[in-house]
Amino acid sequence: MKKNKNGNIFDIVALIIAFASLFFNIILLYNIKNNTLKPNNNSVKEYTKKELGEYFKYYQSTNNLAYPDKIVLWDVNNITYRGFFKNTSKKLYYIEEKYTCVSGDSCITASGVSKDKEYSYSATFVVSIDFNDPYDLKFEILDYSIENSSDFIQDEIYDLK
Repeated sequence: MKKNKNGNIFDIVALIIAFASLFFNIILLYNIKNNTLKPNNNSVKEYTKKELGEYFKYYQSTNNLAYPDKIVLWDVNNITYRGFFKNTSKKLYYIEEKYTCVSGDSCITASGVSKDKEYSYSATFVVSIDFNDPYDLKFEILDYSIENSSDFIQDEIYDLK
């Protein structure tokens, strides 16, 4: 049986397409295996005031800096972004809290606590947060003088929403 000329051209084109497809699939699998295809790093999680405030309250509770069973009301009023630290994933925030203790007991351990009313207090914490692992934020309570450190870069200051 004889094939016509159009049939031979179609077979050759189909064979070339099949080999090209195989070649590109091999390259794609090689890149996936060697992890050379990187995800877009612009997807850094931005935390809201409520989320970051809850994480910070949890940090205080688990590190014996606050005693939730002695607290009646505990609100994070404001979180202000101040800047970041060179060569790390740490950022600096001021976290303002208001809380009310049960019957005058000391319920939060902090310096610079001001008494608003009989059992009502407020405090501002200077906090460095390491965002290296978004599922395990690392908090460090610092002093206002940290902003004078050569590693600290002051950025545009804003309040979290």
